Amino acid sequence: MFYFQHLPNVVEAVSCDAKSMQLIVKDPSFTINSNGAVVALTSVSVAERGRTFSLCAQDNSGPESKMEVHLVPSTMLKKHVRQLHKRGQGFLSRSKRRWEPPNFNVVENYEGPYPKLMEKLVSDSSAYRDVYYTIEGEGVTTYPTGVFRLDRNTGELFLLKAVDREEFPEYNIVVRAYHKTTWMQTDEDLPIKVVVNDVNDNPPEFVGPLQFTVPEHCSAGTAVGKVNTMDRDQNGTDHVKIRYTLLTGTAMFAIHPETGVISTTINTLDRELTDNHLVAVKIQDMNGAANGLVATSTATIVLNDINDNPPTFMKTSYDVTVPENESEKLLLRIPVQDKDLINTPNWISKFVITQGNENGNFRIVTDHETNEGLLYVSKPLDYEKTNNVQLQITAQNQAPLNGSSASWQSIPVNVSVTNEGPEFSAPSIRFSVKENTPNGTVIGTYTATDPETKSSKSLKWNPL
Repeated sequence: MFYFQHLPNVVEAVSCDAKSMQLIVKDPSFTINSNGAVVALTSVSVAERGRTFSLCAQDNSGPESKMEVHLVPSTMLKKHVRQLHKRGQGFLSRSKRRWEPPNFNVVENYEGPYPKLMEKLVSDSSAYRDVYYTIEGEGVTTYPTGVFRLDRNTGELFLLKAVDREEFPEYNIVVRAYHKTTWMQTDEDLPIKVVVNDVNDNPPEFVGPLQFTVPEHCSAGTAVGKVNTMDRDQNGTDHVKIRYTLLTGTAMFAIHPETGVISTTINTLDRELTDNHLVAVKIQDMNGAANGLVATSTATIVLNDINDNPPTFMKTSYDVTVPENESEKLLLRIPVQDKDLINTPNWISKFVITQGNENGNFRIVTDHETNEGLLYVSKPLDYEKTNNVQLQITAQNQAPLNGSSASWQSIPVNVSVTNEGPEFSAPSIRFSVKENTPNGTVIGTYTATDPETKSSKSLKWNPL
């Protein structure tokens, strides 16, 4: 059964949609206005025990519904309500029910003035009881405190200072209503969530080092790397939608405006000319709108070396001599130059004897400290058989050539073989001779032999 407060000539009914249904009053002393209000047509007498009449309601799609209306004097209203409250029934009125879990919103960084009235909370029980209110939770009794205040008598909720969504995006508080005399709680707890609305108060930020690498001479459109960013404002809004722009380096590089991926626009990046490039990057939130917040930084793009430069010789040819029968003798140091990155396989030389070493008389190795070629005679040569050898030496790298039309270079090395001289029986000898000895007198002998024949018969003697 529904209860209404009897006012002069008007009975306030529970909110209903009078337009969608037909309402009929069974008591001729009353009528129903188009807004659903039950109006007394004449002066109505209501005894202490009250007065009851019926209302019928019917819409276009359902059967007729009937309810009883019980009028009581205003002096008896509180008594009836208390009885209903004891039986667990509620008091209904046309006023909007406000004691329900609402979500409130506040804008971060609000500049005041403070305190700012947010909402007035009204417990249903305040219609028939003298109540006061309490509040607890985030922003009041727990961190961060001092944000909200509730007027215990009026239920007015105030914001006391500016809030920061990035620090605390929402506050959960609980409001309770108590009887001022008995101090007993008169209504259910009212949980409230205060959501902080975002404003674009944080510029975008770069995340991580802006260091990228890309091979030299890579094709246009090669991805260099992605610029990583963040924005502390609210996800899903334009406040965090970032637009990327290159301020410098646009002749060689481009950046995708939405993803932040940097790529090359040419295929002629040459490490040997410039080994790294500095490009200025701008990021702007609000998707690049004029009111968006901006941050800038510099990205370093390092070119990785490829073996696009073969080693080059310092001279066009070499001449060297070697005595016959020599072995494991260093004949020649062959220096080279290489523009590629030092001490890498693209720079370290590797020498090959490509012609003239069919008999295996020579070998060549790399000096790891100087990167020179070291030419050795590894097997003795015979002057009588070969007094001259034409070698062809090619300089290569440990890594194959890449990204270049150049080829390995070669130079000729002319090796002259010298004849081995006779060997004396002793390095020196001493003879004694008397004075006045006639010319032609033999005073001693000094012998020498040919190392090949071990004989002195073929030797010719020439005085010095």
